Amino acid sequence: MERAQLIEQIESQLAGRGELTESRILDGDGYFIDGHLVVAVMGSDLCVDVGRQVWDAALASDGVRPLLFADQPVPGWVMIDGGSLSSNESVSHWIETSLARR
Repeated sequence: MERAQLIEQIESQLAGRGELTESRILDGDGYFIDGHLVVAVMGSDLCVDVGRQVWDAALASDGVRPLLFADQPVPGWVMIDGGSLSSNESVSHWIETSLARR
């Protein structure tokens, strides 16, 4: 999925879920609901807070890898390769997974 499509899908799905704000984080654009980071777009990849309880299961999915910070994995956070996000439904799944943690 192209970056513009990904951003459009995120904004559409997060609309009406609380106060939606966007802010530049690291090398991407973060999307916050009521001040809590839900997802970020980094390049054409999606960064998602899935939580520690489902982190291992999420990492077993195609196109998913751990988010690295200073070459160390950040528990609970994953990066989804933009090429594996082939539909709005796949983006929706990851957004809903993050929102379920709230």
